[in-house]
Order: sequence, then C-alpha cells, then structure tokens
Amino acid sequence: MLTFEAPSRPSPLTIREFTRPRFDGNLERLRDWIAGLRTAGVRQSAPALIMALDNLRKSDIPASRKLSILSVLKEPILKTCAGLPKPTTLARPDTADDGSGYRRQGVTLEQRLYRALLVNLNQALRQLDQENFVLSKRLQQKREWAIRNIFRFANRLIRYATLWQTPIPEGTWRDLHELTLYLAARRPNPLGVLSRVSGPTAGTSGFDHERDYKALLLFGLAARMNEPLVRKADFLSVLDGWASQTSLEDPHQMLGRIGLILVEIAEDSPPRRRHGSLDQAFHGWVLLAPTPYLNQLEHQGGGFNPAMFRTDELMLTA
Repeated sequence: MLTFEAPSRPSPLTIREFTRPRFDGNLERLRDWIAGLRTAGVRQSAPALIMALDNLRKSDIPASRKLSILSVLKEPILKTCAGLPKPTTLARPDTADDGSGYRRQGVTLEQRLYRALLVNLNQALRQLDQENFVLSKRLQQKREWAIRNIFRFANRLIRYATLWQTPIPEGTWRDLHELTLYLAARRPNPLGVLSRVSGPTAGTSGFDHERDYKALLLFGLAARMNEPLVRKADFLSVLDGWASQTSLEDPHQMLGRIGLILVEIAEDSPPRRRHGSLDQAFHGWVLLAPTPYLNQLEHQGGGFNPAMFRTDELMLTA
C-alpha cells in the first residue's frame, strides 16, 4: 500500500480531501488523486508527488504494480515540472563563487522530482528481475519501458544541471554507471566491452540503452572540459551519431597509454581525461570517442542557449 501524508505545515493542500489518499493498487483512485492535484498548483503538487514517490519506494508491492503506478505518475510529473519556475538569472562573472563565471544554484524542486522518479524506476527494474526468472511479453515490455525512461529522465536531469548551473543530485551519475554494468551482465551473451555496434542491445521497441548511455557520457565529458560546447545546437544534433561510434573498453587492455578518458563506475561523476599514462586498471571503462568529437572538445563553444531544454520537448515518448 502506498500512503501519502501531507506536510505538517498547514497549506491549502492539507485542507482538501485528496491530501491523504491511500494507494491500494487501484489505479483509478490514483488517477482521482492526480486530478485533485491539478487544482492545487505546481508549488503544491510538486512536493506532493515527491512524497508519493518516496512512499512508493518504501512500499512492499510487486514490481509490476510499481511500474504501472509510475506509468500513471509520469505525465503529471512532466506537466508539473514544465510549470515550475526555473532558477534565477545566472550571476555576472564578477560575482561567481566557483570560477565558472556563474553563481551556482542549489538543487531545485524540479530536479528533486526527476531524481525521485529515477530512483523508483531503478528500484522497480531490479525488483522485477528478482521476482521473475523468465519474463512474459507484457513484463518484458514493462522492463524496457523502465529502462527507456531511466535514461531519458537522466538525460533531462543532466542537461538541466548544465543549462541552469545547478548541482546534479547526488547519486545520478553513479546510478547510471552501475545500471549500465548491471544491464550488460544480464545480457544472454555479456561482453567485456560496450562496442560501437549498438543494435544487439536494442529491445523490441528499438530503444538502445547503451547508445543513450554513451551519449550522456559524451555530453558529460564535454560539459566538464568545454561547457559552452554543450549549449550549441549543432553539437547536440550529432551527439547520438557520435555515441554510435563510441566504445567503452576494458582498462586492462589500455595499460600504459596516455591521455585516456576514464569512466569510473564507483565515481558519482561524468568521464574524466587522465593526462598521464594509465598505470593500473580500475573498475570501469576507457571511453574511445570518434575523432570529430574529440576535435570539438579542443575548440571554444558559443554562448548561452536555453533552446537545448525546450518545454515543447517535455512530453517524452511513453
């Protein structure tokens, strides 16, 4: 059973009948609760959805039911996030406190909502695998839906942090690294590396989580090394193509080489370049990116481009 309790501080939301719904597996009750939230406004519905997701994470219900609930919650989460105010105007360079040229904001309510959804999707995915030795077609579709949305919402979360100069919520990058390793280990014929050929990892829907993971790695590395670059539309438009040409290699095969790009699974961070030689292996991969991408990293990028996070792209494909 999923229980939502209203916050202790009085608010207009707490005096309404829908502030204490009991989610007992009845999706119609859940939809009724969501309908009630629409009248509360995004500043009330966002905390309510976060608390509901937190209770769902703690609930003892089958993974299939959790995924059904998350599927229903997805649209109101996206609509709520679309209506939330963005961070305040970025500071002038002379007022920056971290050397980036901008004043850093804190984690926003929108980011907390995305992160709560990601944690639930990740948990439900692994629970589904534990509960079912063999998946039916319906459960396999639910599993692919969960994987697809984990990477798509992670993409939104990482790009949001870069655009609005906010921290990425703790655990986001580490969860992506660990999930990719987990999914690779569960393939019928797991490989030691994630190759440039993305087709074999695509599910029945055609979605390829390895390509999306590599695209996020390329984005994160560019944001780390040449942050203005990731605000350019022409760079973003070819990112998926570069991801398809990228491989993640076994570090044991790269010992002694210099200037490698490391993806460290235990680190809660995007890839980093090691300027010296790789003198010992580590838990992760060496990222081999195409030459045109690497050349772009050496050039200075353009200016601020809010179009990289347009609100008309909020409704992700189910």
